[in-house]
Amino acid sequence: MNKNNGRILHRLVVFAFATLAVCCVRPALAQSPFIHPAGVVTIADLDRAKAKVAAGEHPWIDSWNALCANPKAQSTYRAAPLTNMFANRQRASADAVAAYLNAIRWYISGDPQYAECAVRICNGWSAKVSVVDGSFEGGLMGIPAYEFAVAGEVLRAYPGWAPDDFARFKNMMENEIYPSCHDFLVRHDGTPITHYWANWDLCNMIAILGIGVLCDDRAKFDEAIEYFKHGKGNGSIEHAIPFVYNGGLAQWQESGRDQEHTQLGVGMMAMFCQIAWNQGLDLFSYDDNRLLKAAEYVARYNLWQPVPYTMYDNEDHVNQYWHSDYNGLGGARGRLQRPIWELLYNHYVVLKGLKSPGLTAMAALYRPEGFEHDDNFGFGTLLYTLDAKKSPYPPSPAPLTPTGLKASAGVGNVVLTWTPCETADGFIVSRATSPEGPFVEIMNYRGTYPVYTDEHVTNGTTYYYRVASRNQAGTSGVSNVASATPVGESAGLPEGWTQLDIGNCAVPGSATHADANGVTIIVSGSGTAGIGVGKSPVDGFSFVYKKLNGDFAFTVRRLSFTGAGASPSRLGIMIRETLDPGAKMAALVTGDLGRREARIGGRSTSGSAASWQYGNGYSGSTTWYRLKRQGDKVTGYQSLDGITWYAAGTPLTVPMNTDVYAGMAVSSDNDKSNKASFDNIVIE
Repeated sequence: MNKNNGRILHRLVVFAFATLAVCCVRPALAQSPFIHPAGVVTIADLDRAKAKVAAGEHPWIDSWNALCANPKAQSTYRAAPLTNMFANRQRASADAVAAYLNAIRWYISGDPQYAECAVRICNGWSAKVSVVDGSFEGGLMGIPAYEFAVAGEVLRAYPGWAPDDFARFKNMMENEIYPSCHDFLVRHDGTPITHYWANWDLCNMIAILGIGVLCDDRAKFDEAIEYFKHGKGNGSIEHAIPFVYNGGLAQWQESGRDQEHTQLGVGMMAMFCQIAWNQGLDLFSYDDNRLLKAAEYVARYNLWQPVPYTMYDNEDHVNQYWHSDYNGLGGARGRLQRPIWELLYNHYVVLKGLKSPGLTAMAALYRPEGFEHDDNFGFGTLLYTLDAKKSPYPPSPAPLTPTGLKASAGVGNVVLTWTPCETADGFIVSRATSPEGPFVEIMNYRGTYPVYTDEHVTNGTTYYYRVASRNQAGTSGVSNVASATPVGESAGLPEGWTQLDIGNCAVPGSATHADANGVTIIVSGSGTAGIGVGKSPVDGFSFVYKKLNGDFAFTVRRLSFTGAGASPSRLGIMIRETLDPGAKMAALVTGDLGRREARIGGRSTSGSAASWQYGNGYSGSTTWYRLKRQGDKVTGYQSLDGITWYAAGTPLTVPMNTDVYAGMAVSSDNDKSNKASFDNIVIE
């Protein structure tokens, strides 16, 4: 069987299975005809936006101007359709978004050139697609799938879309795309049911829901609703929002992963509920407003307000010990990058009159909502604003002046922190070399995070800083002045510490130190065998160690991780019986799975392969390690802040001599070199 015939047979089997499964879902929730057009927007939404734009009213006109300036909303946009839509998911998504934005621009402006552009995009894809194989990127195929479904629902209002072309487009959605979306929700590519994150399920759920509306297919619509309520995967509401707290808050499933995907998932669930709402079904209020509680939770956390957190795990042991933070490796707390808040705010607060201070604040910070990612349509200020008085733009007054500015000296940097300000959508950092100035702006960024690291410094020079907050209404006054003097590295190591390359290291390791945060030790190392990688009976890494005796606890904070080493580029802390490459050892390291996953493991017999357990799945660039030795037992702990500690895996049994070697280890698992900094080093 050739490759094409194999794909066709696979598609037929999947479609047959999908058809059978649809017949087995629960009876239809409602049998009234579908309302058209009514995907994520209705004719009423579009008519309201059209009238407000024509009148030049704020905030609608401001979001409209942003839409008109977007490259994907231009009538000159050219699509690049493919036979297999998901061979290039990102390009398919970009084209679908362009079709949607051009359709919106046509309706509001009345200019048919934009509708014709949207028609060209949709016709181009429906004429080209004949194989839909989403196995390359699993459930992410659902993103362009739902975007095309929603775009087609808006465009059906355009009388110039020929009936035959519209029919072919619907055929593509129903017979080419739907089977793969359904297959993912049923099989999850053969993985455990909780393997994929919530947003992977959700994009396929929206696709099926949107296809049901577009194609007047009640069975598909009901299938998506049933999965939302009772599905076994992480897209169903109880799995996407696993923990509900008192006080109107609920934790999103990806909260310990990163805030970008957390906000993506909340926005996707909001779109799902919006489509259902526009067809007369209220899922926004489902399970005592469970989505509202999660949205408020995510909003408050990204406004740097305290929220509760429960450790999350799944069948793949993602082990999210703590809430993802601003850590330089994707935690992204406070980044304003997902245009999802206007839809939620206008539904829950403006329309239903519910209190949600987090949603209210986030919508205000984003206003006028534009577009930043193909995964979320954006421009909610234009399409969902119901009351100008309740959605003021620009906001008033200007943000509050930052308080509590502190400066902390590091090795080649200064870290600034200050009190969060929920009315600020960004901050301006200024610096001087004397307390009186002159102060020169060195950073002006958008985001709510009250922290900045100045790395453009000269060691030994004292710097003075002040910070101002900003939003759409203007800039605040300046904060108090804080100062710090960054330090440089010194050759050699403090007394009692030694650096040694263990095993095969293509690039010789090295170590320096600096007088910062007690003492900071900077370690460089390579090592083609890495630290317990694979089934290798030996290690290869750079080791900075002390000789210790008996029972002890060894604690450090890792500050940075740079270099060209491959993943796993393991680094962390270790206890070894000897300095031989195959010695018995216990180690707590990060560096697996994109350098972020932590593992606790060791070698209980000299010359054997090391065994490992999972630690925190998203440890970030700054993390704390602790190894505690009690006889033959070694227990590992991790912490985000050095205050609250979590046991990493179960205690290890590693019989070692009374005298051992404990220290920091850096490897690259190849012939490149990595570098890491460690401070707050304590041996108890």
